[in-house]
Amino acid sequence: MNIPFFPNTGDGTHCFQAAMKMALAVLMPERTFTYDELDRISQKLPGKWTWPTAAMIWMLDNGLDPELVENFDYEEFALRGGEYLLARYGEEVGRAQIEHSDVEREMKFARHFVEFGRIIQKAPDLSDLVFRIADGAVLIVNINACALNQEPGYSGHFVVICDVEKNSIKIHDPGLPPRPGLIVPVDRFERAWGYPAAADKNLMAIRRKA
Repeated sequence: MNIPFFPNTGDGTHCFQAAMKMALAVLMPERTFTYDELDRISQKLPGKWTWPTAAMIWMLDNGLDPELVENFDYEEFALRGGEYLLARYGEEVGRAQIEHSDVEREMKFARHFVEFGRIIQKAPDLSDLVFRIADGAVLIVNINACALNQEPGYSGHFVVICDVEKNSIKIHDPGLPPRPGLIVPVDRFERAWGYPAAADKNLMAIRRKA
């Protein structure tokens, strides 16, 4: 898929907004979105990671059809918050999510999206990427940037999927550093995508409403 590339901002805190900017350039080419506008759309808080839920609620209200595919129970999260994150992801990832999020606010967004959004509760695989690209969706996934860069630790990071080949995945990585059209070996991508385990893979597929 031919997707325009936009980099993260200099402070390195806008990977999701950059990924959204890429998706909207394909799906809403008649509009130009600034990072300030994308911050408002995604309800970004200073110094916090961005969850996609608020942005997906905006998409539902603006002619787009976001679909989530992940083995994450949004109803359970809406009830239990940080307790669910720790039980679901373990101490390393769960604690990082709690420390970098406004969990109570995200619980409210989750309740809304569960009611109106489209969620397939399963861990996606490469065939899910291939199918949805062929269907015209723009794909955003959250990965462990440390694993992508073959470093220890965990840092949640959003990238856009451009193409899937037999032995490699082509992604737009907003950075930092920004890396448009980055070719990643499948095994390394799988480790970064399915972190800490394969069951933790996720996928946001965005289409125009039919």
